[in-house]
Amino acid sequence: MDEFAKEASRESEAKRIARRQWFWLHLAVYICTQIFLVAIWLLGDRAYPWFVFPLLGWGILIAAHAVYALI
Repeated sequence: MDEFAKEASRESEAKRIARRQWFWLHLAVYICTQIFLVAIWLLGDRAYPWFVFPLLGWGILIAAHAVYALI
């Protein structure tokens, strides 16, 4: 393997690692935000579970990000 191929391989591996790190950060922010929204709902009137809409909407984006980052 020549020097150019080694450098390309290292760069590809670095991008893959960065994608995974960004996904784990995205997932952590998602979980913290959803816990916060559920807590607000629990402290409120609890008449309608409105927190489900951001949970599902953002959850679809998290699933797409997981496919991109982990596969």
